[in-house]
Amino acid sequence: MYYHCRPLRHAEHGKVFPYDDPDGWLFPAYRWLGHYCGYCPQVWLSRGDIGMTGYTNRPMGKAPKREEKDAILFGFDVVRGFPIDHTFWCGCLLNTAVNMPAAGVADVSRRVAANLDEDVRELMEDDRQGFESGKYPLWDAWARWRPDFDAFLKAYVFVERDQVVVPSLNLKAAKKVVCRDERQRKALRRMGFIEDRIEIRNLPR
Repeated sequence: MYYHCRPLRHAEHGKVFPYDDPDGWLFPAYRWLGHYCGYCPQVWLSRGDIGMTGYTNRPMGKAPKREEKDAILFGFDVVRGFPIDHTFWCGCLLNTAVNMPAAGVADVSRRVAANLDEDVRELMEDDRQGFESGKYPLWDAWARWRPDFDAFLKAYVFVERDQVVVPSLNLKAAKKVVCRDERQRKALRRMGFIEDRIEIRNLPR
């Protein structure tokens, strides 16, 4: 199942689009991805992992924000989206793009490639046996495809594995709608969501 999480106030019984990020700090990364998928910003879905949506996760020791408390989880059987590998996105691209907010796509990609080269060198020095046994699949893929960054993206990064993005999402098509309490369930019913698809689950946050 594909999962998407969003605050209740940004949910509706129909098509939704990416909602405004008040800080905008992730926009450079979204812009980089938009060069390849054709739209920016994106609506994100995880494939089979609720935790990846942020529905159950928050920084340790911090009280949940209002929007986190009001988060609703939507589950879909089939979503045809643009795939982006989670490890690459979080571990290689995100910080680089955010720290180069004025840079173009090519400059960000060159920096990511240089970082991957350095990672491969360090992994080969520190854990050659693990590297050669397939312990680090993303960096192994880069070692095989380098220096052709676009070929690496096509062969490994833009392959459906754990998450996809779409330009918009029809929440009406959700087969499962998970909320935290009766107040949220009533609000979802008023929007038009089918009672049998709504469930209250006291998941950690």
